Amino acid sequence: MDGPSAMTDYYATPASVIFISVFFPVLGATCVALRFYTRAKAKSAFWWDDWLCIPALAFELAMAALLIWGASKKALGGHLPISADPSPDAYLFFTSPQQVILQQIQYFFDLIGVFAFGSLKLSILFFYRKIFCASNTNKDVFNTITASMIALVIVWTLTFGIGAIFLCGARPAWAWAPVALVAEHCPAQLQFLEAYAISDFIMDCFIWSLPIPKIWGLHMAVSKRLSVIAVFLVGVLTIGASGARMAIYIIYVVNAFAQSDGEKIVTFLLFWTMIECGLGLMVVCLPALRAPMRSFFTAISPGSLISGIKSAFTTRSLKTEGSLDAGFYRLEGVNQSHKALTSDWNRYAPTEGALHTSVVGPTDSDHLVRPVEPMHGVIHVRSEMQQY
Repeated sequence: MDGPSAMTDYYATPASVIFISVFFPVLGATCVALRFYTRAKAKSAFWWDDWLCIPALAFELAMAALLIWGASKKALGGHLPISADPSPDAYLFFTSPQQVILQQIQYFFDLIGVFAFGSLKLSILFFYRKIFCASNTNKDVFNTITASMIALVIVWTLTFGIGAIFLCGARPAWAWAPVALVAEHCPAQLQFLEAYAISDFIMDCFIWSLPIPKIWGLHMAVSKRLSVIAVFLVGVLTIGASGARMAIYIIYVVNAFAQSDGEKIVTFLLFWTMIECGLGLMVVCLPALRAPMRSFFTAISPGSLISGIKSAFTTRSLKTEGSLDAGFYRLEGVNQSHKALTSDWNRYAPTEGALHTSVVGPTDSDHLVRPVEPMHGVIHVRSEMQQY
C-alpha cells in the first residue's frame, strides 16, 4: 500500500523516532521537576494531581526506551523484510526478527500507553478539583462532573489495561506471531485498539474543555479570563495527536490484514502515541507553572530590564539589615545610614502561586491577607498571590 509506505518514508524515520524518544522524556522530566520545585518553593502541599505526574513520566520513559530499541534494531521507521514467496498471501505466514520486535513493541506500547494516558487524565481532573472544588461544602455541578469523570477514567484505564494484557488470551506471545496466527488467536485486536483510540480522543476533548465554562464565570476581567482559558486550551495539542492516532486506526488499521505491508502502519501508531504522551505530560504541568513562567518572562522582558536599570540610577532603594521574606514587618526606625530597622510581625506565608511583595501604608487588609488592625507608625507589607 503506497499511502502508509510514503508516510513512513516521509516523517517516521529511525532518526525522527529516536528524536521524539529523547526530546519528549527530557521535556517531560523538566516540567515535572519544575512543577514539584514550584510547589515546594510556595510551601504548597503536594496532592494527587502532582503525584500522578510521576507514574506518567515513568510510563513515558518506558515507551521511549521501547522506541529507541526498535529503531536501533531497524524494526521501526523503515521497510520490514518481505517473503521471497511471490504469492499474494505469503505475508500471512512470513515473519522476521524485525517484525517480531515491532509486534512486541506494539503489544507493550499499547499496554503502557493505557496507564500513561490514564495517569495524565486523572492528574488534570484532580487539578480541576483542587482549584475549583476546594471547599468540602461545594457540591455544584462541576464537582459532580469531575468526580464522575475520575471514576470513569479509572474504569477506562483498568478495562483497557487488563484488556491489553489478555488481548490474545492467556498467551501474549501470539501477539508477535505471523499475521495469520495473530488473526486467529487475537481476533478482537483491531476492534479493541480502535475502541481504545476513539474513546481516548473523546475523553480528551471533554476533559480539556471542561473548565472553560467555570473559568468564564469567574469575577475577573475578560482579558484575564481569556488568558487562563488559553492555558488550558494548550491541551488542543494533545487532542491533535490523539486525533491523528485515532484517524490512523480507523483509516488504515481496520484493513491492515488486507495488505502485505500492513504491519508498517504500526510505526505511525507508535510515533503518534509517543507524541500524545509527551505533549500530554507537558500540558498537564503547564497550568501549575503558569505563575512562575509569567514572572520569569516578565523579569526578562526588555521593558522590565530597562525599568530596572533606570530605577538603579534614579531612585534610592529602601535598604534593610539582611533580607526580608514575604510577610508583615514593623518599621522601628531608620538609622543614620538610611537603613530600615525592622522586626518580624504576624508573618503570612502563601501556599500557592507566585508571590509579590509591596510596601503599602496603614490600611485594612483585603481578602488576600489575614485581617490586621491598622496601627499607627506601622508599614504593612502586603503579600499578593497570583493563583494560576
